[in-house]
Amino acid sequence: MKTVHEPSGTTEKTPSVIELSKSARQRLKARRYREAKDLFRAGLEIEPENPYLLSGMGDACRETEDFEGAERCYLALLKVDGKNLFALRGLGDVYKRLNRHQEAIKLWETYLKYRPQDKHVMTRIADSCKVLALYDRAEEAYRQILRIAPNDRFAMTGLADLQHRMGYDEKAIATYEKILRLDPNELHILTIVGKLCWRISDFDRAERYFRHALAVDPRNPYALYGLGNCYRWYRQYEKAIEIWQRILEDSEGTQTLHTRMGDAYFHLNDLDAAQACYERALSFGADPFSTAAFVCLYSVRGQLEDAARYFELLMTQAQNPEDQLETLVKRFVRSEQTAEMKKLFAHLITRGDFEDSLVQALRKKLED
Repeated sequence: MKTVHEPSGTTEKTPSVIELSKSARQRLKARRYREAKDLFRAGLEIEPENPYLLSGMGDACRETEDFEGAERCYLALLKVDGKNLFALRGLGDVYKRLNRHQEAIKLWETYLKYRPQDKHVMTRIADSCKVLALYDRAEEAYRQILRIAPNDRFAMTGLADLQHRMGYDEKAIATYEKILRLDPNELHILTIVGKLCWRISDFDRAERYFRHALAVDPRNPYALYGLGNCYRWYRQYEKAIEIWQRILEDSEGTQTLHTRMGDAYFHLNDLDAAQACYERALSFGADPFSTAAFVCLYSVRGQLEDAARYFELLMTQAQNPEDQLETLVKRFVRSEQTAEMKKLFAHLITRGDFEDSLVQALRKKLED
């Protein structure tokens, strides 16, 4: 019997397109994008119009922000199959990332003709309509989702944000509160609702939400800032400062925070501490609120030349000096420093450094 010998070498089998596609998809799912793209590319060299390879390569390019490559793949796929759902959705996502929202919406609307209950694509349409300020279309899209899935978090959050943008703060609060009924400890939503309650001057309710947020995260800067603002409104300035100091234990704070702290010290007649806060605020850059604070501070100290110097700076920062003057007057009135304000305005008139219209406005304030 003749012996059959095995060949001394082995020949590697060339992977089929199916095998390449399967391996590429596995790597795409594992976010090993470079390897996935190499495999998709190898498959496309064999079958350039393979829909699975084109959609996969498009997805891999999109995930790596190669939007030109992704667009090329999706368009090639749509040329072969104009109804391909992966390409319609994926190319829409690419155009959204490129701020080509009108084109994205058109693609997603085509997609929904074939899969009308896809709430994720409906959310994409609503979000892009919102970016384009097509608020009625955005609202209808969110509500359509909620008719399909009444507890959909993305749709409720999108609708609440839309209502906020449109100035319907009460409606926005009501929508956010529906989310909180699903998850009462949703930190981000708690702080948003607290801010909205503050905007509509419902300070007690705002305080409750900020306190709830701090029960979830005692160091949350947004909740700490909001709660401090509540104390500031109640004229409990020591408590406001104490709360805001907790923010500064973890960060350098913001320009607005330092200005607000300066105002609190100002109301407590701790002018040195107020000045330090205002100086810290201005270290962040030019700011009319902090500049106006120095006008008041130096006026109260009787340092009218210093107050005048900051007043002149404030006028240069303002787009409309007369409007800025009204804001400054309100600051003096809130601080119950109208006598000091009039002394400053009389001093400013004698300097002769300002436009006639502004001088006339200053004279009018002295007569009021």
